[in-house]
Amino acid sequence: MFGVVGVVGALVLVVSLVFDDALDAALPEAGWISGPVIGACAAVFGLVGWVAQAQFDAPTPIAAAAGIAGGVAIGWSTGRLALALMRTPTDATPTAASLVGAEGRVVTPVRGGGLGEVVVGLGGAPVKLTATAEADLPVGTRVTVVAVHSSTKVLVESTDRFWS
Repeated sequence: MFGVVGVVGALVLVVSLVFDDALDAALPEAGWISGPVIGACAAVFGLVGWVAQAQFDAPTPIAAAAGIAGGVAIGWSTGRLALALMRTPTDATPTAASLVGAEGRVVTPVRGGGLGEVVVGLGGAPVKLTATAEADLPVGTRVTVVAVHSSTKVLVESTDRFWS
């Protein structure tokens, strides 16, 4: 019997992980109850109960108590781990305003008072933007974003001139 419970618990765990908590719709609204917690608890209950009976010749009530203790411990640990992962802080979402001060390079020449294109880093990814500048900037010039006109258009200045 313990083996069947362990196998069913393992299947519930795998199904809930693969199908992204498919069981959550059927479970009550409690932060610590989830498909992975139930699956892990049942799998360990079955495994510990089976080992207690098969290896230690424990009577069924003692094997069940050992299985419950193991299942509760693993279920609690799984729930705590899931909560910790869900509460892990992340970096702020980059916005157009976070472009001010970003450095990049000119990829299409920028004429003084005219338009060109630059590539700058935003959130660790290169972003190609339309750029204006007060002075001519040839291809390859290192630039610093001085102002943001829109999410796709910035005012840039040569990095050498900006920092001098």
